[in-house]
Amino acid sequence: MDDYSTRIPELLESATDRVRSLTVDRAAKVITIASLGLLALVLGIMAFVFLLVGILRILAEIIDKIWDNDHPMEIAYAILGGLFLVVGAFLWAKRTDTSDEEATND
Repeated sequence: MDDYSTRIPELLESATDRVRSLTVDRAAKVITIASLGLLALVLGIMAFVFLLVGILRILAEIIDKIWDNDHPMEIAYAILGGLFLVVGAFLWAKRTDTSDEEATND
């Protein structure tokens, strides 16, 4: 009789531990990874925005010193926008078109 009084609680405890490890522990890991990933994404976007602001201000100061212009910030925006446009056009030209590959494979 003493054997059953210790085995049944141990069996119930091991069953609840297994259920918890299959449900709650996995959900906690997913939630932790998702929240840390979201935080890293927000911090990365903020760092990118601050980097762009810094680059634009430095570029505007350089333009102001070189040309002594009344609108150095607008020229800095135009230069950086043109640079992004050229890089984007280059990447667009180098991309692979998956619709052409699918048509040739059929």
